[in-house]
Amino acid sequence: MNVRMRRRVAALLLLLALLLPQAVQADSASITCYGEDLTSEQYTLVLDLLEADPATDTLIPVTHEDEVSLLGDIVPAEKIGSRSLSSARVTLAQEGAGIAVTVYNIDWVTPQMYASALSTAGVQDAVIVVAAPVPVSGTAALAGILKAYESAAGTELSAAAKAAAGSEMVLTGDLADIIGSDQAVELIAMVKQAIADYNLTDFDSLRPYVVEGARQLGVDLTDEQIDQITNLGVRIAQLDLDPEQLASQLQGLVNNFQRLQNLSEQASGLWSRIESAFQGFWSWLTGLFR
Repeated sequence: MNVRMRRRVAALLLLLALLLPQAVQADSASITCYGEDLTSEQYTLVLDLLEADPATDTLIPVTHEDEVSLLGDIVPAEKIGSRSLSSARVTLAQEGAGIAVTVYNIDWVTPQMYASALSTAGVQDAVIVVAAPVPVSGTAALAGILKAYESAAGTELSAAAKAAAGSEMVLTGDLADIIGSDQAVELIAMVKQAIADYNLTDFDSLRPYVVEGARQLGVDLTDEQIDQITNLGVRIAQLDLDPEQLASQLQGLVNNFQRLQNLSEQASGLWSRIESAFQGFWSWLTGLFR
């Protein structure tokens, strides 16, 4: 069995594991990051939705300034709002469990969008619950999730990775409004998987994979949207993320692993045809001056 086939088998086994209840670390305490602007009634409601236990959880506030600091240059002001209401509970899971997200009163960002963006930020193996006292878009909640994860894992995620995660979440949400959330999330995950598998780092080498990924999923994108996804992919490729770890967090987001193989084969063929056409044009052009 070659390396690529072993990776596919491992991915399928991991997907099966993701369908089972997530196992948390035996010694892992939960971190609950609550919106600082919650009223006392909202605070009680949110803790109940999160199933947080004030007696055992570490409770830390997330402020509107935290949200603006992370997302102010990315997310429209109306989606961030003026108060910090979204809250999150993060519990570290066993290695290889991936990222599992549940949401309450979040009406724009889906659990899969959160999971994909969090993998970009460098989050690994965590059970996450996001809640708000009233329906909100959920974009601002990313700041609280990351703050809670950093506290739970005892680590500091890079600013560039967190900014890329915010950009990914917004772009995926915008695409979801056009092609549907499942298709948008899977397309971004396929592109990230291709980056991890084939070490794609520049715009020209990555763009054919975006084009072919959209074709595989049967979605129509404009050239501008394809370029936006490609530029996001280049940002992700330039982050200090371990390709294997990134890939392991994505397996539950790509529904058909055969698509990944097809994506590579078709995109590579497309790139070869582009190179061949260019070489033919160059030969013709140079022939004019002989």
